[in-house]
Amino acid sequence: MNLNGINVLVDGYNLELKKGAGLKSYGLTLIKALNLLGANVDVLFSRRSNDNLILNEVLFFDANPDFKNGIFGYFFNLDLVKGVIRSLIRVSHKAKRVEFGKIVLKDGFGEPFIDSVGLLNLEMGYKIANAAYKIFGVRTHITLPKKIDIWHATYPLPIMVRRSKRITTIADLIPLRLPYTTLDDKRSYYRNVKGSIKDSSMIITISEHSKKDILDIFDVGPDKIYVTYPPITLRTFLADEEKISIFLKKYGLTFHKYLLFVGAVEPRKNVGKLIDGYSMIDTEMPLVIAGKRAWLWKDEINGRNFKNVRLLEYVPTEDLKYLYSGAYCFVFPSLYEGFGLPPLEAMSFGCPVITSRISSLPEVCGDAALYVDPYDIYDIKERIENLLSNAQLRDRLSKIGKERAKRFSMENYMKQLYEAYSKVL
Repeated sequence: MNLNGINVLVDGYNLELKKGAGLKSYGLTLIKALNLLGANVDVLFSRRSNDNLILNEVLFFDANPDFKNGIFGYFFNLDLVKGVIRSLIRVSHKAKRVEFGKIVLKDGFGEPFIDSVGLLNLEMGYKIANAAYKIFGVRTHITLPKKIDIWHATYPLPIMVRRSKRITTIADLIPLRLPYTTLDDKRSYYRNVKGSIKDSSMIITISEHSKKDILDIFDVGPDKIYVTYPPITLRTFLADEEKISIFLKKYGLTFHKYLLFVGAVEPRKNVGKLIDGYSMIDTEMPLVIAGKRAWLWKDEINGRNFKNVRLLEYVPTEDLKYLYSGAYCFVFPSLYEGFGLPPLEAMSFGCPVITSRISSLPEVCGDAALYVDPYDIYDIKERIENLLSNAQLRDRLSKIGKERAKRFSMENYMKQLYEAYSKVL
């Protein structure tokens, strides 16, 4: 089982984000798996560049300059206008190889990134492609300095790579299934997904539930969609109660004396109803919410009873291990998940899970979790109370959760990924 000699290009669209997000983690995991399978991986970035080696490094790792938003705002950036015109008249954009000195860039696994992939760059490439598609409905074509066998877009991007087969990952269809929970231009998003399905040799998605959504909404055959379950990349560790307790003092927490939620504070994650359900429970255990404040976060939590609720904002990955390990239970009443990695991460650390009985979550968590109606705060309340009052149930969920999490290993993911790539090749 290997992809030796296969040249793969992965987009850097989400990898350019400063902080982690679901699709950024997906991209890093994909690259790691492809490397382990022996593929030659290049990543396409859209950073600023310069012919001078040292200056090129400075520009590449500096943030791209912002420009005015909106359709008319595009035309305040001359380079962007030129790029859109090239796309409009079907002139191919040429990406360049990026060379560095001794800079070490690490990926989300804490491992050297530049040493494991080739870096290609098309300055402002993603902004050009998105603008050309949004305004004119034109897809941007690019050529590369090497032959690419597979162009793997980890998001429906309006970019075509000449002389290569395309795989597109559509993790979920949240903008169409729960439109009020995202900021996407829904019309443009629908059109882009539809075009990506047409232009791709295969669509990869991350759960059978997401596959069903794609089949329900778009005209595509089931054989064109392949499910690859993402692996748990947060490594478990051996730490006893004393070591975990010492670490938790950093956050003013006590071992097995708090409830935990991990995820962005936004409408889709349903944090507001979680707080409402929790506030009706007679407990001294605080509810710890670890996640960035995303769009509409104030509307989501304003007016709620915040007694014993702790907002930790952004939490480093290493700290999450201790928070999962030290929590009494993990509560995740999300309204929609294409996969839902946090509940599995919690399970891998022996933390019992309460989650939603809708979308992909029952598919992923199986019989190793307690389920709630995420729209019913009384159901959320009762399930938490059940677990707080039943130590035997907690121990049972902890054990079977660990076993459930083992199914989502890197080895299993690599096997599924290899099968998908083999079908395309």
